[in-house]
Formats: sequence, structure tokens, C-alpha cells
Amino acid sequence: METRFCPKCGATNAAISRFCQHCGAALSEALVSAQPSDTSATAAPPQPASMYPIQPQPAYPLQPVGQMGAGGFSAASIWGPFAGYGERGRHVSWLLNTHGDRAEALREAVANRFQGRQIPGAQVLPQTLTGRGIAVERRPYYLIQRGIATAGLYIARFGQDLYISQVTYAKGAINLVRLTILSLMVLFQLYSMFSTATAVASAFASFSLFGGSSARSGPSVFSTCCLGPLGVVNTLGLILAGLHMAYKFTTEKDPLALLRTPPNEFQQDDIIALEKAVEETVRQSLDIIGLDRALMPPAPDYGIKRRLI
Repeated sequence: METRFCPKCGATNAAISRFCQHCGAALSEALVSAQPSDTSATAAPPQPASMYPIQPQPAYPLQPVGQMGAGGFSAASIWGPFAGYGERGRHVSWLLNTHGDRAEALREAVANRFQGRQIPGAQVLPQTLTGRGIAVERRPYYLIQRGIATAGLYIARFGQDLYISQVTYAKGAINLVRLTILSLMVLFQLYSMFSTATAVASAFASFSLFGGSSARSGPSVFSTCCLGPLGVVNTLGLILAGLHMAYKFTTEKDPLALLRTPPNEFQQDDIIALEKAVEETVRQSLDIIGLDRALMPPAPDYGIKRRLI
């Protein structure tokens, strides 16, 4: 006798049945097989549902969380872990006493909460950052990027305690005025070098065999007396700019930092809003895992503070 098996509970039904006689699930036409007629055969009992509900997967891939200071070895690097993200701003942290065993649970809750919060225009990227040097440390961060700002969130176990750290970086846009000035300085440097070379050649050519000079010495005098001092000042400026670019490339992986404009008032508001949103996301995640959000009080001094270098 042909029978049809239920894809949900596994029970045997008659071939003409369209719905399972045990659980009511719809039966597929493809689930038909020939079975020998055996009146003593009994239908397979329904399989019990799992007692553990399926947990939703986090919105962003998680990385293993261990004790702070997990080390390792890597190729030599001159850059720090946040090189390339701009100028460092606010860096705050919290230490939750005796809650170190909740680090993994908090990271999972934060990953899910970021998706539900939907910070406008923000991208949440899990990254493992590496410190500079050969004997290095690798730490898993959540990098929340929005506009010119990047907020780094780090959650780890510190002994028996739970450590939470948040740092903000800002990478301003290229200032067209500064770019124009630098371009003019480079062009003037090329012109002054060409003029100097021309003046030296003219000076030698202007003297006759008898020691006299021709009328072509006028442009040489002008290039030497007028353009010479300006060329020296321009050269010194370009040398200082080059040293600054080399310093920023070595420390922050951003040789164009000299040309970037500091955040204006609108951008400062956006940076502060991002910082507050990240903090509030962590506090809500503390509630989700059963910890008091009062353990993480609001941190002062929001926004980016301008540094000299």
C-alpha cells in the first residue's frame, strides 16, 4: 500500500491524504513511497519538539573574548591599532566589579542591539585591531563609523571584572584653501629652481672674454635679489610641511593630516550624537543581560578636542 509520510512529525498517512492525520501539516505530493501492506505496523510516534528554543543569531559576527592583554607576534608595524582613522578624541572606560563572566553575553547583546537601534548612517564593523611592534596585542573591537567619526567599542574580561572602553576618532575633510596654498608653494618652488638655474647660466653667458657684461644680466639680478629670499622662505615652508607629513604618516597613517580641516559645529554635534548612541546601546545591553545600567554612568567631555600636533 502506498503511504505518504508527514515532513513535520514523521507519521504515516494514507496516499490519498492531503493533510497529516496526527499533526495536521500539509503533505507534499512528492512524499509518496510504496510500503508492504502490514496491518501490524504502527505509525511512527511524533518526534517531540526541542526543549531549547532556537536563539537568534547576532546581527554582526562575534569574535572570541578573552582576558585583556591577549598577545601574539606579528610583522613589525610602525602604526598603532587606530592608525588611519583620524585624530583621537574622547577616550573613556568603565570597570564593572565582579562581572567579568558576562563579557561574552554583553558582546552578543550589543551586537543584536546595534541592529535594532539603527543609528542613522552608521556602519558597525567588528575588527580585530593589532598594536604596533613585533610582540603585539590583538583586541576585538566594534568600530561604529558615521561621517568623519569612528567610535571604537571594546568589551573584555579583566580578571573577575568586566571592562568596557570607548574611544572616538575623527578624520576631517581636505581643506581646499590649504590644498591650494600647498599647490602654489610647490609650483613656486619649481619656478624658483628653474629661475635660479637660468640665472646662473645667464650670469656665465653674460661675461665676455674681456670681462665685460652684456645687457642680459638684468633678469639674473632680478631673480637673485627678488625671487631669491622668497624662494628660501618657500623652501623652508615646504620642508616643514614635509616633516609634518612624515610625522603624521608614521604616527597616524595619515600624511594629509596637515590639509584636513577641524570638525565644525555641525560635525561636532554628529560626533557627540554618535558617542551618546553607542553608550546608550551598551547600557540597554546591560539591561538585557540582567545587569544594572547604573554601573555604567554617563561619561563627561563629549566631542573632539583639537590638539596642537
